[in-house]
Amino acid sequence: MDDLLIAAELACEAAVKSGAEFSDALVDRARLLSVSVDKNAISSSDASRQASISVRAFVNGGTGWCTMSTTSEETALLAGREAAALAKAAEPDPDFVSLVSPEPCADICGLHDNKLANMAMSDVADWIAHNIDSAQGIAPDALVSGKAESRRREQVLANSLGVRAVGRMTSAFVYVQVIIRENGLVGTFYEWDAARRLDDFAPFDVGAKAATEALKYLKSRPMNTKTMPVVLAPLATQALFSGLCLAASAEDVQRKRSYLVGKKGAEVASEHVTIVDDPLASGGLYSAKFDGDGYPHRTLTIVDRGILQTYLHSHYTARKSGEPNTGHATRTGIAPTNLRLKPGQQTAAELIGEVEDGIYVTLGEIVPDIASGQISAVVDAGFRIERGELTYPLEKTMVAGHAIDVLRNVDAVSSDYREEPGLVLPTVRVSAMRVASDEQPGA
Repeated sequence: MDDLLIAAELACEAAVKSGAEFSDALVDRARLLSVSVDKNAISSSDASRQASISVRAFVNGGTGWCTMSTTSEETALLAGREAAALAKAAEPDPDFVSLVSPEPCADICGLHDNKLANMAMSDVADWIAHNIDSAQGIAPDALVSGKAESRRREQVLANSLGVRAVGRMTSAFVYVQVIIRENGLVGTFYEWDAARRLDDFAPFDVGAKAATEALKYLKSRPMNTKTMPVVLAPLATQALFSGLCLAASAEDVQRKRSYLVGKKGAEVASEHVTIVDDPLASGGLYSAKFDGDGYPHRTLTIVDRGILQTYLHSHYTARKSGEPNTGHATRTGIAPTNLRLKPGQQTAAELIGEVEDGIYVTLGEIVPDIASGQISAVVDAGFRIERGELTYPLEKTMVAGHAIDVLRNVDAVSSDYREEPGLVLPTVRVSAMRVASDEQPGA
């Protein structure tokens, strides 16, 4: 990776020589293998090598960006000069102080795997083809769409203050959506698996899982609109709590466009909710040594027993507010990494068993609007709960409420959970949430 480091250093030096007060450069090189499937047939396959250099330059706080799709030394010099020229023309920002200074980064295991790095296109095609077969083994008429990919990546981030951050990583991903039609009825479901290491990857049973679930939704129907308990399955839970942590971005808080403005140190959820962000998890899907500024990642508790402990900061927002940098910068904003929701004391089955009348949301983007906190989300897949049992699948159903109310109404978190690399995704029960159908039964 010496050539990437040289390119990053040259870009920073060129920017400073051209008048920038500060500069940083991210140089990225990747090899991507991907295969897409549509209605049981391979629709595209792609083997590509990608390279880019992205340079930021700062003059009086004004920022200039230049991104180019090659990483030669000539390109690096040009990108640095262009970024500096743009920074000189940019609006000054008095809140900008400097870029990050060098600090040691923790070592993280499992981000790069030689087995994945050396995958062939035939391996990736086999992942998705096997899932067509496994889905049709459950339902012969299943229509399968989806994608499989393998990626290896090298990154270097350098800045004019001496930061030199280097990362090598691999990843694999399979996504499958299954549609089953039977006697005029339609059932659909999607599943996925992802990992940084081949030994953590289970690509071959995704289609069978999706088909098994899709069969359950063939006889879906609407229900009456009412306020009732809502049990969120692991993937729906992930959507809700990822949305909460995205709203904790200090950038959005400082710009007054987050519903969590003024909520640091306040109760934003029930005592059952504790969320840890762990970017150092071995083999984690979102693990990395450093953030988008080159600042070392650290494990952080975002919510502790319902209390919002901190906002998520970049170097810029931390300096602006006089708070510690949490290491959550991306190149274009702020974002959480591997979220781990602390499990509770009861199993998911027990949480459902205590519900007299409610719904179970298997899939759904239950994500609050960052600015208002309002939730209005379609239940992509779910069931009615009656007397502690899952009875019939739902269609044309939505859930709604304000994020703070929904989170404060969390009355239980399951002890069992879905675990993906770096992620802990339990089942969560909300004691009351508005459930609506755009088509009432019998209409």
